[in-house]
Amino acid sequence: MLKHRKTILIIIFLCNLVINHPLISLAKAQENNAVSPRSLKLVTEEYPPLNTMDKEGRITGSATELLRLAAENKNIHLDIEMLPWKRAYQITLNHPATCIYSTWRTPEREKTFQWIGPLGNDAWSFFAPKNKKIQIISLNDTYQYRVGGIDGWAFTQYLQSNNHPYLDLIPVEDETNALKLQKGRIDLWATGRISGHQIIKQTKISDIEEVFAVREIGLWLACNTDTDPKIVDDLQNALDQFERDGTATKIRTTFKF
Repeated sequence: MLKHRKTILIIIFLCNLVINHPLISLAKAQENNAVSPRSLKLVTEEYPPLNTMDKEGRITGSATELLRLAAENKNIHLDIEMLPWKRAYQITLNHPATCIYSTWRTPEREKTFQWIGPLGNDAWSFFAPKNKKIQIISLNDTYQYRVGGIDGWAFTQYLQSNNHPYLDLIPVEDETNALKLQKGRIDLWATGRISGHQIIKQTKISDIEEVFAVREIGLWLACNTDTDPKIVDDLQNALDQFERDGTATKIRTTFKF
């Protein structure tokens, strides 16, 4: 009799285990989803001081650290990779949950991405050797000079769309353009104001100066249009909060040229 009773209890236990197992699994899955961070792929290029690589090979800079902090604040996992600009741009266009920074936000690009920022305020600027005494008051004044730039940048595309006759373009490493300018291989260097001044500081080239800015423009995080809008909103809200409470200013000051 006792043996029969034990058998019945074992059967009841096993039945309860089978019935409740899906509920337990569901609860655990919901719990895991609640704490697991959402993911976002970020691609960038060397554009100091907003996005750059330190001596240890770590991607850093004011924009990078702002985005890292915002993502941490909103439980979003970031996978950040540094690539040549044109490649990074194409990857962002073709892959959901992928964003590129620091990106000049232009009217031509407005509907191509979801935007988060701004990460900084910049300008499209021309730099020239100080001893050349070059004076520029309009874009047309640059047409008589050899202009160095980065292939695929919005500033470069702007010059191409305006049929600039003398463009000398390279795919990566804007520092090369600063050296080409110093050595007389180009007459003007077309770059972002922020990065231009930072490169001049880092390379210790003291005989180059900014001579003309075509456009004041913001730098943003540009995300593939299929990126989860909730992630976009969460990051934007975090960045807005950092602007209000002074966190953004502190981070930018740390990397200021």
